[in-house]
Amino acid sequence: MKAILEYWQSLKEQEQKLLMVAGGIFVIFVFVMGVWRPLNNAIDTFTKELNKQQDLVIWMQSSIAKIKQANPKASISSGSLSQIVNKTRNKYQIVISKMQPKDNTLRLTIESVEFNKLVDWLTLLVEKHQFTIEKIDMSKDDNTGYVKVSQLILEK
Repeated sequence: MKAILEYWQSLKEQEQKLLMVAGGIFVIFVFVMGVWRPLNNAIDTFTKELNKQQDLVIWMQSSIAKIKQANPKASISSGSLSQIVNKTRNKYQIVISKMQPKDNTLRLTIESVEFNKLVDWLTLLVEKHQFTIEKIDMSKDDNTGYVKVSQLILEK
């Protein structure tokens, strides 16, 4: 440390000022490149991801609204709710983990399903079999494009 101090004192005043300005610029550069820029990049990344997730939620809500508002086009199918659900679910690769029939309603839990297949299956149930979706609770699955349905209540 003593050698550095002696070197500093041996420099001319102009050289000392030049080194102080260069040191200040270096400190600012390190701050910008090491702190400011990575934080800005992270904020941009998270903002883009948030917008993507918000768009997905809006699309899912509009798809659910379309299913709920679908007009019945075909005749009413014969069979109980659970029979119809079991007959139609395989075509759309729907794996039901829990099924609870009660009177004219059927409560389902579906672990992981591709969202588009779920929408197509529910559209079939509503349009062809004249089911009514009383309630649906779902959350995003770890796999992209997949959802978990914690509660689906169908009524006929």
